[in-house]
Amino acid sequence: MALQFFSPELTKKFCPPEPIKCSGRFGTTVNINETVTLWKSTEPVKGSFVLELNASGTPVGAIAVFSIKRANGTVISRNIGRGASYALTVDNAVEATVRVINAPSDQTASVFFDYCSLDIMKTKTNKGTCCSPAFSCPGLISQAMDWETEPLFIWESFFPIKGILNIIFLTTSNPADHPTATVKVERFKKPDVIRTIPLDVTNTNNSVVPFTLVVDDIKKVTITTAEIDPVLSFVSILSCHQEENNSLCCDEPFSCEHIHSFGEPPIIESIKIWESLLDVKGTYAILNGYDEALTVRIQFNNKKTLEKTIAPFGGFAITAKGIKDITLSFNQPGTQMGSLFFQYCIQEGHLQKNLKPSCCPTPLHCNNITFASDNNPQNQTIPLWISKIPVDGEILISVEGQPEQITKVIIKRFEKPDIIRTFEGNRILIERTTDFEGLFVELNNGDPSNNSIVTSLCIQEQVSSYNPEIKNYCNKNEICCPEPVKCEFDPDFSIIFPLAASLPLNREMVLWESTELIKGTFSLRNISEGDTDMTVKIRYKNGPIYSRTLKPLEGFMITDEGIVSVSVRFSSEDPEAMGDLDFELCTQNIIEPCEKDCCCPEPLVCQSISAEAQNIPSNQKYLLWHSAFPVKAMIEVFLFAGESATVIIERYGKSTITETIPSNIARILTADHIKNVFIKVDNASGVGSAFIDVCMQEEFLLKGDENPCQCNY
Repeated sequence: MALQFFSPELTKKFCPPEPIKCSGRFGTTVNINETVTLWKSTEPVKGSFVLELNASGTPVGAIAVFSIKRANGTVISRNIGRGASYALTVDNAVEATVRVINAPSDQTASVFFDYCSLDIMKTKTNKGTCCSPAFSCPGLISQAMDWETEPLFIWESFFPIKGILNIIFLTTSNPADHPTATVKVERFKKPDVIRTIPLDVTNTNNSVVPFTLVVDDIKKVTITTAEIDPVLSFVSILSCHQEENNSLCCDEPFSCEHIHSFGEPPIIESIKIWESLLDVKGTYAILNGYDEALTVRIQFNNKKTLEKTIAPFGGFAITAKGIKDITLSFNQPGTQMGSLFFQYCIQEGHLQKNLKPSCCPTPLHCNNITFASDNNPQNQTIPLWISKIPVDGEILISVEGQPEQITKVIIKRFEKPDIIRTFEGNRILIERTTDFEGLFVELNNGDPSNNSIVTSLCIQEQVSSYNPEIKNYCNKNEICCPEPVKCEFDPDFSIIFPLAASLPLNREMVLWESTELIKGTFSLRNISEGDTDMTVKIRYKNGPIYSRTLKPLEGFMITDEGIVSVSVRFSSEDPEAMGDLDFELCTQNIIEPCEKDCCCPEPLVCQSISAEAQNIPSNQKYLLWHSAFPVKAMIEVFLFAGESATVIIERYGKSTITETIPSNIARILTADHIKNVFIKVDNASGVGSAFIDVCMQEEFLLKGDENPCQCNY
């Protein structure tokens, strides 16, 4: 659920317009020789548009005529063979159409259409001159299967763009024929880039080869293959790209994130999975899902190299600047089918040289970089993540193993003492701190063939907030407003990488702790079996402790500031029982205002965080969510057991809102100044179970014109 609230900033004298960004993907069936409109706009836009002529459902020999109409009446048309795809990036686009020809008129064809667009904004208004943001597209999907002509994919851009091509080749061929793929990038002013990719990397007729290329000044991309069987092959292309900004406006750095996850026969050759012709900084995670050790070779722009061996079913991540390419190889090919998992989050390192000195730096921010490491050796210090640059944020560590296994977690920090935590048995731990340099784990007294560590990173690069070249009202030298580190762990990742369960009884376990001041929302639910209770303790910097005991399947959510730790303790009359919980959180560090308070305050924002409670007794006013300061929120409420219930929203300085909701029908409520949200199950229901999903934002009591300082971001 996404939500945007009107801000008090709207009362200021001049607010620059925000252009509309849109994207979408759909498939449809079209009649042969009939022109079909796929997309249309009343205003000209910059956009990227992709058409696939799907081999399945399309007559052999058919050709799609893909056309983009521009505002000046000109039309760009390209022919696409059956099974292939074509992408066009243009400005002033107003319409996209397709017409399939070269097939019997009584038949139909299958097409897929994908697009992303940005309104072309008027930069001059009667109130001032605005900067038009660069067109960007986070993910444009193209696919080719059973293609009849080469190239299988073409992408043309009518203005320079920089971007990432994520390509996966799933091919069938005879290895003796030495099958290959060729990626050619034609550029406007820079030399063309041509890469030939071997596809005979396994000892079977089937191969899966990933390749990621980062390049700028893109004019045209073509992908061709040789010596493979297109009927039994499939190519997936995902492009993340951004317009090259030549204006004097502050440039948004190009950034992108993506996950490759695929299985294949054992690799017998080394494969290059990443190459960047741009100077980028980022975080890269690799999971080895094979039964043999994997060697990762990382080459930097300064010609230095780093080699890391990842044990079978192990994982590793690195945060660094200037990584040029990443190559994977096995010393001994495995005998079993396996998989590789590659995730990255990158940002352009250096912007254009003509960038105005008045622009403040944008820090690299990576959220939910998640990977696992299984069957880890005992009595060894295992590097799970290293960072070559200081970063701040949160690290989630989930450890499973035998009850007697002892885990030592070592968090190294630049020029600060290590944070070391030791615990026994299964555990979930989230550490929030600054100046991260790496995460290391040591396991003892356990079984090396039966343990698992899941790691999830939410980290942000440290950037200097001082720029001596800029003058403003704050003081003699401008202070670029600092960016808080906002973390919201995605609970869906626990589906891919299950977190620790079967937590021990009668032991207080810290789930989350911080070395810095934060504000945040924490949601906890006891999902233990039997009669196991869970006591939650929330500790604050100034000493107080908030405590609440949850029976099985009960949960609640709290929003507050100054929290330094959250811990739980499970208890049961059954000594063999174990504890289990769901834990969601959304946090950001509190930034102290500068001397003259020139920086706009940063509200706590949580895009999606949920709370759930089951078996609520009838007529009981059950507290699902408490906020210690006013927030506005969109709340989706769902009663999935019981006939009906009353939602009670208590508010700061405003009247209480009550709403009766029926069973099994979601109701969305929007409110401001929220303090407490209660659920009261009606008498006739006996018991009830309710779920809320919240998109919320902290409220500030601003008037808009009270701060004369210039905000710089």
